[in-house]
Parts: sequence; C-alpha cells; structure tokens
Amino acid sequence: VHVIPNAVDPNKFTPDPSKRDKNRVTVVVVSRLVYRKGVDLLVGIIPPICNAFPQVDFLIGGDGNKKLSLEEMVERERLQDRVKFLGFVPHGSV
Repeated sequence: VHVIPNAVDPNKFTPDPSKRDKNRVTVVVVSRLVYRKGVDLLVGIIPPICNAFPQVDFLIGGDGNKKLSLEEMVERERLQDRVKFLGFVPHGSV
C-alpha cells in the first residue's frame, strides 16, 4: 500500500469515462512547482517513463520557480507532444 499525501479526493473529483482515450494514459500533476514538492524528481522521471511507455502523457498544472526546469527538460528531451503545461490552476478549478 502506498499513501500519497494531498492526493485527489475521489469524492470531489470523478472523471468522465466517456472522454477517456483508451489507448493513452495521462498522468496529471497539479502542484506548486517548487523543490519542496518534489519537482526535481518529476524532472528526472518523466523522460524514462516516456521512453518506456509510449502511451503515457503528462499534464502539469501549477507554477513556481522550478517550472523552468520542467520546461527545459521537455525541450531537451523533445517531449513537447507528451508533456503539456496548464500554468496556474485555481483550487476551485481542479
């Protein structure tokens, strides 16, 4: 069993299954993009996941001083078609 603190409350968030692409998996990250939140780990893990699993995409919402590190990684690894940035997302919009 793995516990992810501050994860999605399933009582408040229920995706519409009819909008799901059955051939793709989207990893959604909504957070302040700062070191304390583990963004450095995200920068390190996205490229190997994308290489190992061609059906996986990332959707990243948030802003912070580590956003540039993510953007540089996406550019360096040429993952623009696999990683999308939403920018700041208000809590009520999540």
